[in-house]
Amino acid sequence: MHFRAIRSILGNRELIWEMALRDLKGRNKGAFLGYMWLVISPLIQVAAFVVIVSLVFKIRLHPGAGSFDYALYVLSGMIPWQIITKSLQESTSLIRERIDWAKQVIYPIETLPLTELLVSSLGSMVTLSIFAILALVTGHFRWTYFLFPLALLPLLMLVLGVSWIFSIVGVIIKDLREVVTIALGLLVYLSPVLMSESMVGKRIWGYILWNPLTHPIICFRDVFSSNFHIWSWIIFLSMALVAFKLGWWVVTRTKLLINEYI
Repeated sequence: MHFRAIRSILGNRELIWEMALRDLKGRNKGAFLGYMWLVISPLIQVAAFVVIVSLVFKIRLHPGAGSFDYALYVLSGMIPWQIITKSLQESTSLIRERIDWAKQVIYPIETLPLTELLVSSLGSMVTLSIFAILALVTGHFRWTYFLFPLALLPLLMLVLGVSWIFSIVGVIIKDLREVVTIALGLLVYLSPVLMSESMVGKRIWGYILWNPLTHPIICFRDVFSSNFHIWSWIIFLSMALVAFKLGWWVVTRTKLLINEYI
């Protein structure tokens, strides 16, 4: 099943790329700086965050930690979190907002989440760039950063699988976007994006580990900090495989029935 999904993705790679460029042009149409806003906006937000938490409030990850350690810690968690939240939120209305395309049976609707994933990942790539520069400047850059694709690939599989499901369910349940947005907004406070075990204690950290989105973040931080949490990797990889296979099954079984609900 997953081999057919991979063949479909590779076979439609040019279409996916062209539609991503089309979406980018549409979102920045008429803007004076055009595509530059795709970099400027997240750049300003992330830079402001680093300055505020590190130099203004002087938040420390733990006693004895460096000035920018907490900022690096949060940024490393924001990279996967931004990909997850932006892609899943947008996936809920992908088909409904592209009704004319979806009605054409020949159009591969399974490529829609991939198009959105490319567009939504731009902000997280800016965050990654700032994180890498800050790590270099502060002496925290490690060789394991080059293993970044090992964490990115299962994340993309996870997000794509869930996005396939949400894009189909979103055709029937129009309030899904609001539900997903609220849920993700709450889950960030039950995840290690902003907090560490030393900050909350073992008891609360135990509850945080029940959040399924905790484990992708831990795995990304493993790459950035040269650690290895075996159970988080097992859970993360299992989630990615199950979501990818289930999402592909849902989208291929229902694509011919979508017109009944549009």
